[in-house]
Parts: sequence; structure tokens; C-alpha cells
Amino acid sequence: MGSAPPEAPSPPLRIASSVALVAAAMLLLEIVVTRLFSVLFFYHFSFFAISLVMSGLVLGGLVAARSDVTSLSVAAFGRRLSSFAFTFAICAAVALAIVVTFPLADANAPPGVFAVTRDALVFLPGLVAAGAFLATAFARRPTWIGALYAWDLVGAALACVASIGLLRVLPGPAVLVLPALLAAIAGALLAGARIQRVASVGLAVLLGALLVVNAATNGDVLRLRTSGTGTTRPILERWNEHSRIQAFEFPGLGRYLVIDRSAGTLMRKIARQPDGTVRTDPAWSRGPQYAAYRVGRVVKKAAIIGVGGGADLLPPLYYGATQVDGYELNQILIDLLERDFSDFNALASRPEVRLLHTEARVGITHSHVQYDVIQASLIDTWAATANGGFVLSENGLYTREGWQAFIDHLSPSGILTMTRWYIPDAPAETERLVALAVTALADAGIPDASRHLVLIQSKLAGVRTAFTGQEGRGSSTVLVSKQPFSADELARLRASSSEDGMEVVAAFDHPPTDPTLRGLMDPATRSGTIAQSRYDIAPPSDSRPYFFLQIRPSDLVNLSRQRFGSVTEITFNGVRVMMILAAGSLALVAFIAALSLAGAPGAASSQSERRVYRRMTLYFLGIGFGYILVQLGLHQRLTLVLGHPTLSLSVVLFSMLLGTGAGAASSGRLLPAGRLAHAGLVILVAVALLLALQPLVPLLALLDSAALRIAIVGSVVAAVGFALGLAFPLGVRRVAVTGERAVQKMWALNGAASIAASVLAAVLGLSFGSTAVLGAAFLAYAVATAAGVMADRVAPTPSGS
Repeated sequence: MGSAPPEAPSPPLRIASSVALVAAAMLLLEIVVTRLFSVLFFYHFSFFAISLVMSGLVLGGLVAARSDVTSLSVAAFGRRLSSFAFTFAICAAVALAIVVTFPLADANAPPGVFAVTRDALVFLPGLVAAGAFLATAFARRPTWIGALYAWDLVGAALACVASIGLLRVLPGPAVLVLPALLAAIAGALLAGARIQRVASVGLAVLLGALLVVNAATNGDVLRLRTSGTGTTRPILERWNEHSRIQAFEFPGLGRYLVIDRSAGTLMRKIARQPDGTVRTDPAWSRGPQYAAYRVGRVVKKAAIIGVGGGADLLPPLYYGATQVDGYELNQILIDLLERDFSDFNALASRPEVRLLHTEARVGITHSHVQYDVIQASLIDTWAATANGGFVLSENGLYTREGWQAFIDHLSPSGILTMTRWYIPDAPAETERLVALAVTALADAGIPDASRHLVLIQSKLAGVRTAFTGQEGRGSSTVLVSKQPFSADELARLRASSSEDGMEVVAAFDHPPTDPTLRGLMDPATRSGTIAQSRYDIAPPSDSRPYFFLQIRPSDLVNLSRQRFGSVTEITFNGVRVMMILAAGSLALVAFIAALSLAGAPGAASSQSERRVYRRMTLYFLGIGFGYILVQLGLHQRLTLVLGHPTLSLSVVLFSMLLGTGAGAASSGRLLPAGRLAHAGLVILVAVALLLALQPLVPLLALLDSAALRIAIVGSVVAAVGFALGLAFPLGVRRVAVTGERAVQKMWALNGAASIAASVLAAVLGLSFGSTAVLGAAFLAYAVATAAGVMADRVAPTPSGS
């Protein structure tokens, strides 16, 4: 192999800072595109699309592997990196132009896999260039890898935190200007030729001007356009890190707020009186989901989970509540009620009402208030984040531990009530809600739920259209109380339910006629009923909190040819899409691995070097799987502790990236001999300790101080990240001596394994829980450690140059 003139043992600052800029641009693009995909597609398609887009990093590694960068001159190396950075910038800008120019999805119809693939591929070329940039930079000098990998991770960590503020300040599509801008700056820093510098600086100036023009036009230039929405334009559109919200005016009805793609909530017109008060209206009492207020018990304090447009605040006010706490995860909805639409809907000015910006379970747990009613009506946004597949903000509301927290915060006569969809031909959601309710009562010391639970349901027994694409649906409302319901209370419920077009289908004097519901109500047959159900109706737990995924991966064949309506599309099709993605990602791993093993890493590689290379192929597969499994296993579990999924993303991902960067930067000093066996041992101990600490996580959730919870989580995750950070740079130093293209190929293989691991984490989390995800991470690192030990034996001393 040829060699370039000697360079410093540490990377030049302009190269290191450019690596940080490209890494920041890459992660920012991933987070923002995930947010956009939540608007364009359902959440499971968002996960599919982002996995597809991230495969660009893998392809970038293969592009970089086509040439040898170790023998380039310093100027030629800089020009090559500058070209990749500029290509990333221009491709990201073109993708943004396509997104804001052409409608990408019909908002009125569920998308298909092919449509999602088509719409997602516009972002692929930019990440191919980004992957090629990083693979090329990492392959230049083995002694640079610790520092460069640290700069990469620190840049990504800062972008993770910055993305939250940026999405609050700029509308979603406008934030996509920034990855292109950062990449253009990186290209300008490395430009060796005048034309490269002029092109990169010119593109950066144009992108900056685009942001100014967009701000001057109130965001109209960079507005997301979807087909199938008709000619109606929203009277307000606002973005944050959690969602996009559009408000539409419907005269005589109110204002309809659309969250992301399809979740919606109605805001009624409730005006202030001339004297400044907001008077109670008898119409506020109506609604089938508000049966808890018509039982006849005193309601002084009520907790509303998910304020939305404010409709759920009305019944407790009508029935005389003196304290109504509205827990809302999305600050935009609170701002609309308190500020933007306060003249249209003045509810927030009522002295009884408190709007609290927090995740409801966390807020209620730490409120120290005993409520007479805790109510959640159709609470779901299905908002995707970069936390990983199915890590949704509402998961914690529908677990045994979550319901135990709610029951613990009921007054002696208090009622917990939740409403979910009822689809007669596919009643999995209702059945799982009842399974959760009876199990939560058993956890609270009430094994026989018959006198403590009432189920009210829409009268839709004859409708069986779930799998035609035009499903008939109603609602099921469950009422749970520590105090037994009386005959008089049931009589009142029956009378009011009949007026609302509902019926009591389960109560102590009326056992359900449905055999599944009847089996769930009986403690003796409950577990057997759950096991024999054709759906996954097991009550979710914090380690497996996926209430909305009601089929098992093994049941996929049963739905292989089914069409779905709007609700079954979300509850059933998510698993089908996940399994398609699993097959595709594993095929990608197999393809990249075969490609890597089929060709020699370098023209002059010796037999011993080729043996090392083969062992390192398994090593990079192992650490690629292991790192993402640890990261997503922590996301799955800690989102329920920290509450807000975006807070979990920022704390877990930032801490892990920062810790990994510190570990990478320290790897050469801590393990100067470069022994992969030693690094593997440290990592296995760290992951084993993480597994051992899992039983303590529920105790962490009980800490009142959010700052203390964040500090503990951040410290533990950063420490684990530090250990994991040893693996990649030491592996690069080991494999670099085997050939001039070895590092680029290992980068591609590591990236493919990471994509597959993100899907595997979802499958394992759905099937077995987050602890199983961390257990799989331990096994992946054990495989990597074994491969590293074998590589150490063949080539005990990695090259230092």
C-alpha cells in the first residue's frame, strides 16, 4: 500500500470540527425527518421510513470503500472530504425543496409501503454523502480515530439538544435548512480549491437567505403540503418537538385541531361574559365518555389526562368540581387555550382550572392530590420520535404500573375512567383495556373486579366491517373504583348511557355476554382467557408498554392479506410493517457482510491480516447491534420514568453520545496496547450492571425532583456510554492495518447492524420487554468480545499509524 506524507498524530482542527458539523447535521436531519414523517405517515411508517433513510450511511461507507484515502496527499484528502460535505448539503437542500413543493402523501388515506418508500427516498442521497464523508475521515489515520469519533459524537449530542429548541422556534420543514447549512460550512472549511470554497460558501449564504425569507413570509415558503386535504387552509399552524398542530375553523361547530397526521380534538366556542366570567352551560354535561360524573358521587377534584381542545374540562366544571387539573404533554395546546384562542375559548380563565404542562402519569404521581375523577378519553397521538420504534408518549398511561399510580391517587370514592375505540369485528383494544383494568384492581388488592368495574359500550353489535377498510367503530368506557358500585349508581349509569346511545355491558348485576370479557372478569379464568385470545390482550407493563400493538409478531400470517380501516391500520398494521422492515434490514446486514467478506480489504494484505479482517467483521457486527440495542432499550424503559419522550430523547441520547465520545477520546490512553479483549470485558461489566439495576427503575420514578431523576439517569447513561465508547476506535485501529479499504467497509457493516438493531429492539420490546432488549445487547457485545479475543491472538499489536 502507498502512503501519504506523515501527518500529526492528532487530526487537524479543521477536519475534526468538520466531522462534528457533519455528524450534527446528520443527527439533526434524522430527528427532524422523523418529525416530518409523523405528519406524513402513521408512526410505524415513520419508523420504517427513517430506517430506510439511515441506510444511506451504510451505502456511504461502500462508496468510500471504492478508493484508498490513506495514500492521498493532504490537499487531495481535504478536497475529497469537501466534495462529500458539499454533496450532503446540496442533496439535503434538494430534498427539502421536493418536500415543500410536491404533496408527498394523501392525508385522507393510509399510506402503503411503496408510497412511503418513494417519499422517504428523497432524503437518501444526502445521507449517502454524509456516510461517505465520515467513513473517509475515519479511514485516514488510525491514530486519529479516537479524537475524530469523539468529535463526531459530541457534534451529534449537541444537535440532539439543539433540535428541541429549533423545533420550537422554526416550523418543521424550515429546520431542514440547518443540516444543509452545517454541511455547507463543513465543505467550506475543508475546500482545497477555490471553486469548492465559492460553491460551499455560496450555498451557505443562499440557505441563510432562505431562512430569512421564510421568516418574512410567516413560514409560507417552507410549508409542508399534503394531498387530499381539499382547499381549506388552517387558521393557525404551529410546530414543536412533539407535534405539528393545525387549527381549522368550522362555523357553528368550533375549531378543529389536527395533531400530526390524523389525531384531532375539538375546541368549542366558550365566550367570556361582559362581567369577565365564564358561565357553566348544561350542554357541558353531555358525552358518552363522561359517565363517571353521572354516577352520583361528589366530584370536587378532577384530573384530565390530555387537555386537547378543552372539551374534557367541561363535565367536571358542570358537576361542581372546585379543582380541575388538566395534564397536557403538548405545550402548544396549552398556549392555544391560555393565549392564542383565549378569546374564542375562555375556559383557562376559570379559577377552578389549572393547565399543567407535563406527562399525566408523572404529574399525577408527584401531585400529592387525591382526585375524585381521573379521566382519559381516547388519548393517543401515535407521535413518532427518534427514540425508536413504538416508543410513544402515551405508552405509560396504559400499563399496570401507570394504573396503579392512578388508583393510588383516587379519593376513597374516586373513579378512574378511560375511553378507547370499540370495533365489533376486532375488539382487541376494548378487551385489552378491560384486561388492564381488572389486573390493576388485582394489583391494588381487589382480585374480584365485578363490583368495582363498569364497562359501557356503543350499541354496534351488528357492525362487522373492520377488515374492509371502512370499519365501523364506537367507543368503550371503563369505570374503575376502589369503592364498590351500588345498585342506585348502576341505575343512574344505565339511564344516562341509554340517552347517549350506549349500554352497560359489564357490571356486578350484569355479567358480560361476550365470552372474552366474561373470562377476563373472572379471576379463575382470566389468565387462560388472555392466553387463548386471538389478539395480544395481555395487560401491558412498564417493561413492555405497547398497549396499541395488539397482535403478536407470530400472528402476522393471520393478517397478511387483510385491509385495514383507520384504527385497525394503526393498531394491527404496525406489527406487519415492523416485520417487513426486520426482514429488509437483516437482508441488508447479510448483503453488506457478504460483500465485505468476499473482497480482500487491501491489495497487499497478508494471510494473517485477512484472518484479522474476517474476525473484525464479526466484531463490528456485534458492536453495531450492541450499541443501538443498549440505546433503545434505555429509551423504551426510561421514557416512562422521565415522562416526556422528547425529554427522554434529549437526556438519554445526549448523555450516551457524550459519554461515548469521552470513552472514544480516552480509549488510546486507557488501553494503549489496544487489546479488544480488555475493552470487551469493560463493556460486558457495564451492560451487566445495567441489567442488574433494572429492578430499581420503578424506585427512580418515585423521586419527586425531576432534576434529580434527570441527573441520575444522565450520570448512569453517560457512564455506560463511556464504556461502550472504547469499542469503535480500538476496532478501527485493529482493522486499519489489514488493508486500505477495511475501515470504510467496517463502517458500512457497523451501520447496517445498527439499522437492523433498531428493528430488533422494537421486536424484542414488543415480544419480551425492554429488559430483553438489554439482554440481547449483552449477547451482541459478548460475540464482539469473542471476535476481538480471536483478533488479538492473530495480531496482538495494532498499528499506531
